[in-house]
Amino acid sequence: MRVGLLTTSFPQRRGDPCGVFVHGFAKALASRGHEVEVLAPEPATGVVPTFTDVSVEWVPYLRPRHLQRTFYGAGVPDNLRRQPGAWLGLAPFTVQLTRTAKRRAPRWDALVSHWALPSALAAAAARGPRPHLAVFHSADLFLLERLPLRQQLAQKIAAGTSSLLFVSPDHRARFLKLLPALARSEAAGRAHVCPMGVDPPGPGTEGRRALRKRLGFDRFTILSLGRLVPIKGLDQAIRAVAGQDAELVLAGEGPEQGALASLGRKTGARVRFVGLVSGDEKTDYLAAADAFVLPSRPEPNGRDEGVPTALLEALAAGLPVVASRTGGIPSIIEDEDNGLLVAPGDATALAEALRRLAADRNLRRRLARRGAKVGALYTWPELAPNLEALLRE
Repeated sequence: MRVGLLTTSFPQRRGDPCGVFVHGFAKALASRGHEVEVLAPEPATGVVPTFTDVSVEWVPYLRPRHLQRTFYGAGVPDNLRRQPGAWLGLAPFTVQLTRTAKRRAPRWDALVSHWALPSALAAAAARGPRPHLAVFHSADLFLLERLPLRQQLAQKIAAGTSSLLFVSPDHRARFLKLLPALARSEAAGRAHVCPMGVDPPGPGTEGRRALRKRLGFDRFTILSLGRLVPIKGLDQAIRAVAGQDAELVLAGEGPEQGALASLGRKTGARVRFVGLVSGDEKTDYLAAADAFVLPSRPEPNGRDEGVPTALLEALAAGLPVVASRTGGIPSIIEDEDNGLLVAPGDATALAEALRRLAADRNLRRRLARRGAKVGALYTWPELAPNLEALLRE
């Protein structure tokens, strides 16, 4: 098949975490022999990259180009909150994405849209008789549930798709709740649940002991991967580590880095910021750490997590996980079986869970072993046949 994939986020350079799972999704389809063409927002600056596994058309939406600040970076919700000018790009991008999709659609056999607002609406306008799989993420539902015409928009999205995909059962239920009874009944049979996948864990560049020495891990080391934004709850991880003989390693970038560093100094917690890591470097950090922490929490406005791919990467790599009971996380982590769950925002409970892991090697091994089995289910090679089947519905 020739597949058109519409998205609001896609990696702008090697190692860029923005939309990395959208690239993984596209590669998974390409690995099954399909030709994938991606339509994504043009970055505000820099030379747009090319990819060998999929083709990408970068869609311009504002001029001068530097005004294109709606997408990428910390993500659309944070961009809109922190940069008033980011709102300027929403409507123009929707128009340009729809126009580009209509122009390219005659050569496609099927369409995929990531982030239903606006990608699913643009894909629906361009699809004709072709299958259309709409993939929802947490930001879609957060926005959709707060719009004045949410019921009409949800109906329009559902009517314009052949299949719907949600990253957690909770997200599926929330979307279906927006639909009137008849439309809900019709859409329920086409609404599926599956987190976004991850690449299978690599072997690492050297042995664990050598890795730890090279990376300077000389005590119980807790790793976190992801954007440094409020929803990740990393301030709670810093408070939890304070007073323990442990080090928290934060791999990522984001607007909260300065505040987190200040909190680390104030509490006396050992915190290390290592910036973005990808490829072999990410594999090495996952192989060398002792545990993984994901202390996500709902934001005051109600936005919460889906199923972060960093969680699946940690599980697949065999790291014992401590995470918050929020969003789609409990659909993957079963407390005391393949990880430990704590209440979001409870630094005391988080600290106690980390102490348990540090003190109990058998617990770490048991959680890691069970977690690795779960993580293996969500690698792209495992998910690719299912994604392909949804496009043939």
